[in-house]
Amino acid sequence: MAKRGKVLRDPYAGPGLLMVEGRQYPFLIEGAWRSEVPPKPGLAVEVEFDPLDKVIGVTTVPESQIAREQAEVALALAKKRGSALAAKLVAKFGLPRLIAAGLLIFSWIFLSVASLELPLLGRFEFTFWQALGFLNARNPIQLLERHSSPSAGLWGFLAIAALAGPFLPYLWKNKRAVLGGLLPLAFMVVVGIAIRSSLQSSLGPVVEGPYGALQRQAQDEMMKAFSLGFGAYLSIAVTLYFAVISAKQFLVARASEDKSFEESQRAAA
Repeated sequence: MAKRGKVLRDPYAGPGLLMVEGRQYPFLIEGAWRSEVPPKPGLAVEVEFDPLDKVIGVTTVPESQIAREQAEVALALAKKRGSALAAKLVAKFGLPRLIAAGLLIFSWIFLSVASLELPLLGRFEFTFWQALGFLNARNPIQLLERHSSPSAGLWGFLAIAALAGPFLPYLWKNKRAVLGGLLPLAFMVVVGIAIRSSLQSSLGPVVEGPYGALQRQAQDEMMKAFSLGFGAYLSIAVTLYFAVISAKQFLVARASEDKSFEESQRAAA
């Protein structure tokens, strides 16, 4: 039978000493030590016992195995804590709301929200987060040429604030807080308008005459070169879900408040 233990004292100046499950066992290097690594205090070992509980074999535990076991313990602990945290979040916010928020984050960061086909530059695909970076930049056309990925800046902060909107009623006890669920949809609408305006302004100021007609034609061609990706449709669906739930909760709360007011008025009369 083998058990995990630790060397307390090496056997060079007398019998060695092992600690196994809180008990100390003496051992000799001759006949018992089965590893090339010499015994030293603190060394992790596997100890074999005979039926009389006497040490008959000691083998060192490789550091790689110890590291793997420690990683497994840490992973198990992290899973346990993660499960506990997830249970608390589900209990507080509800599973549908959390799933919807997760889908929205995933679609904004990882899925293509739009693509742009330019004659000389080729085809470009963007996530919503990359689109925020282009909005934050001063010259989006130049960034397309360089295949850059600019920082989202202030737009990124506004995106995080919009994502927090559906959870606002849990942080702010006010009947209007439920309208926070409208923020993701409103933010996407504002971003869409801002992107359109930015692309149009990148072609220069509005001019009149023949050049104005050419400019408007170039703007129309650029808009036609845009096409929405799956990320856009998924994001719109999720933000509409939040908006509908938010509006419904607000109307229910308002109706309940009006009913309570009418009952108090009748009671007073």
